[in-house]
Amino acid sequence: MNQTYVSIDWGGTHLSGVILTPDKSTKEFELPSCNLKLLTDENLSQICKNVIKEINPKDNSNITLLIGAAGVSNDKTADRVINSFRNLTKSIGNIEIYPDFLCNHAAFLKGEDGILSINGTGSILFGVKGKKQIRLGGWGYLFDETPSGGFFGKKYIESVLMGLEGSQKHLYYSEDFAKKYGSIGREELLNKIYSAPSIQNYLGSYSIDLIRAFEKKEPTAKEIINNSIEKLSQSISSMISYLELESPKICGSGGLWDNWKFFKNLLNVSCEKLGVQLIWKDKNISLNFGPLFCYSRTNKEASEILKEFSKEANYEQ
Repeated sequence: MNQTYVSIDWGGTHLSGVILTPDKSTKEFELPSCNLKLLTDENLSQICKNVIKEINPKDNSNITLLIGAAGVSNDKTADRVINSFRNLTKSIGNIEIYPDFLCNHAAFLKGEDGILSINGTGSILFGVKGKKQIRLGGWGYLFDETPSGGFFGKKYIESVLMGLEGSQKHLYYSEDFAKKYGSIGREELLNKIYSAPSIQNYLGSYSIDLIRAFEKKEPTAKEIINNSIEKLSQSISSMISYLELESPKICGSGGLWDNWKFFKNLLNVSCEKLGVQLIWKDKNISLNFGPLFCYSRTNKEASEILKEFSKEANYEQ
């Protein structure tokens, strides 16, 4: 190993990185972030500055930067990130950008056939069988209705607004909001939403409130979340059929999986109602190693490094 590798899982609200140096030392770091599609040039530059500060490159550094990011939809998006780094430092050599679902699938399933369900600030379903791949969703909180922080928060705030406008069915939400966050008028709340630097992230911060309402068996929350989970289970069933997966392995990534202990069971029950029996897999290596995994498919040194640094995870490529 003759250079430093930096591998980053860039999510919708935060990024997690690992720095692997030639002397085999490691450093992990976490920083606030945002979906690339939602970032202004100024905010993107600030995130890149924060990453560079963590790397602390020297003039003679030999660095390969690998990023798996939410919101990477084409080369133009990736080039925007690369150019932002290039404008800030000359000390980083190679920069590779991958869609986050490819990296997360690699980290969980290490190249095996199966399905990845990302349910964090946003949602996306990604499945692989051999050379066949399919992606469902990932359209953002305005369109996706499968479980995500952005969608759940949007439905909570929508219910708050309806309560403020006098809907008795949604009175729970306006009262719940006032109790937790203080009394607020309709226009003030709307101004807060539309002036937020990232509306998706802002709405996502209220997802926990819809979940709490669901756990209290509040009827509107039950309907919203049950319908959302049903949409996800139907998408999983369609993906299994399309890929012809006989023993469908599946794993979940994102904030809902990490922070809502009932989510997995609710989805499992919904899938079983459709006659779908899932085989659940835990992630094989940390998500911030996912971009390194993708790079290792075409780089021998990276492949050897990945094996060395992930022995504790029983990794075998």
